[in-house]
Amino acid sequence: MRSKFLKIDPRIFISPPFIKCPKCKKSDSFGVLMITGQHYTRRCRECWFTESYDLPELRKKIIYLDQFVISHMMKAINHRLGKTKKVDPFWLKLFERLDRLVKLQLIICPDSTFHRNESLLSHYQALKRMYEHLSGGVTFYDPLTIRRFQIAEYFKQFAKGETQPKLTIEAKNVIHGRINEWQDRIRVSVDFKIRDDDIEQIKKSREKIHKSLVEVFKRWQSEKNKKFEDWFIEEGLVFGRTILQRYINHLTKLHYWSIGKLNVTAEETLDLVMNEESSLISNLLMYLPKTNEQRISEANFKKVSGFLLSREMLNIPTVRINALLWASFAHQSAHGGRKKPPNVGMVNDIEMVSTLLPYCDAIFVDREMHGLLTLSYVKKDLDRRYKTKIFSPINKREFLEYLDDIEKKTSPSHLQKVKEVYGEDWPTAFFEMYEYEN
Repeated sequence: MRSKFLKIDPRIFISPPFIKCPKCKKSDSFGVLMITGQHYTRRCRECWFTESYDLPELRKKIIYLDQFVISHMMKAINHRLGKTKKVDPFWLKLFERLDRLVKLQLIICPDSTFHRNESLLSHYQALKRMYEHLSGGVTFYDPLTIRRFQIAEYFKQFAKGETQPKLTIEAKNVIHGRINEWQDRIRVSVDFKIRDDDIEQIKKSREKIHKSLVEVFKRWQSEKNKKFEDWFIEEGLVFGRTILQRYINHLTKLHYWSIGKLNVTAEETLDLVMNEESSLISNLLMYLPKTNEQRISEANFKKVSGFLLSREMLNIPTVRINALLWASFAHQSAHGGRKKPPNVGMVNDIEMVSTLLPYCDAIFVDREMHGLLTLSYVKKDLDRRYKTKIFSPINKREFLEYLDDIEKKTSPSHLQKVKEVYGEDWPTAFFEMYEYEN
């Protein structure tokens, strides 16, 4: 049997733009080998002379795109689906602007677990291709982790007696990947095996939650005597109560399992020892004095549970925004003439906005979420705490103007540096993205 060898010419890794080599003086031979973080490297295709150059610091805008935005843009350029003519031309124009600004190193559009989970339900590979293209490998942490970070940092200061704890968590603390780096041309994407069980579980979970929300909606409609503040406090205190109840339930199950009075599956066993409530409460207990005395340990648990049940939780960004949005929905149901209950994706959308909005310069959501976010009670609170700009199909032209303004305010020296590193044609939109897919 004859052996087969694959021969690779290392010159293929040297990309344009090519300039004159400073060592061998050969014209159009000194190309870009790699771009990493805050510098890039050139190498000569003839003499192999290599040299690195520093790149200026970046301050990219963080823009989050709701799943429906990703879906519309994908359909606008994916001719294989045969829907390009049915899609509003706005989405094609939007993709062009976003792609250009990402390549100009002016913005980044992080992807998230929300994107992944919603993409699993339809056109997964095509949607993944789109959101990874615009995110450049930058991904938000999962919502449970971000929420735990916020609660833990606040409680750490609260336990020390701080009267007004201040959160210092920034976008860089809740994102995988470095936001303000010059991106390389080459990006590696990893695919995980998708099981039908995973997709079915997501569908069943969404349907179950939606069914319960329909009942809650009916109750909201009847609560004509309540004010926005009443729903806000009610919704804001739900999280702590739920966490504690689930924690106690898990401890009870663990006890009966340990003495052999409860049979559990492998998945149930994993859930008993690895869950949000156990991680969170264990995390909070770390910030209290340690002791071997059971009496004091019980006292520490009472401090943690007292905090979780208190109005201090309304100062946690994720909890507060979540409460504001559900209170907004309840208020519209009782006083604003809302006739329809929340749709199937509302819980997911509210969790996404509650978790990610504080870390974004701008966020593009659907019309219904825009309505909740711009209700006077909600808008006033968010404007006081965050500078995030809210966009949706309602003010889509303003979003294009916002994007154009980002480039207009960019210095000529920055744009020139992009040409130097990536070439003249680099910012051209990648409309052919799906033509190379199998």
